[in-house]
Amino acid sequence: MFLQSIQEYPTLYMILLAAVAACIVLWVLAMRSAKKRRAKRDALIAGLERERALRREFEAPTRQQLADAPPERLLEGLCARIQARLEDEKDLRAAYDALPELQRHVYALGYIVQDGREALSGFFKANGPPLTDAALEAVLRFLDGPSADIFRQEFDAFDERNETTSLICETIDALDAQWQSQKEAAGEAFFREMRDFILINADAFIE
Repeated sequence: MFLQSIQEYPTLYMILLAAVAACIVLWVLAMRSAKKRRAKRDALIAGLERERALRREFEAPTRQQLADAPPERLLEGLCARIQARLEDEKDLRAAYDALPELQRHVYALGYIVQDGREALSGFFKANGPPLTDAALEAVLRFLDGPSADIFRQEFDAFDERNETTSLICETIDALDAQWQSQKEAAGEAFFREMRDFILINADAFIE
């Protein structure tokens, strides 16, 4: 009976099959979209929870706490502390501009750690001047030559004020890989000079 119906109404069944196939495709796409939205939501929640934890941990840091913290967590924690203070100000930009140089550098490096965790380009995609300018100053001062050169190249590529350097995806991917390789090879020593400078000037972060 079913085969007979198909033979009698072939066009109708072709339309029905096409509709079913379209529904399946749309369902698959909807599931993928929902999965991506959940992943973004979970990442956002995780980021907010991490930020809250860092703010609590470094709300009133001691000299010993600064000395014991791994370099990356130290930078992130002090960055979160500075951010919390800036948020209490009416004029955020004026408050940022009034920060001492050391705090601007720590603040910028903290965002390199946070936004560049997966790839250095993530930092530049998420931020712009004056934060990226302060980050470049800090990197040129506290990181070794190869790492500073990689950072400078990405800075130039993403800097909209730079009309002589093009942003080429393949080049950025290669620079991201080189940056990650440098970080992995150095381990905790990657930001050690910055950490040591913070400890020398710990009074700037202890009340």
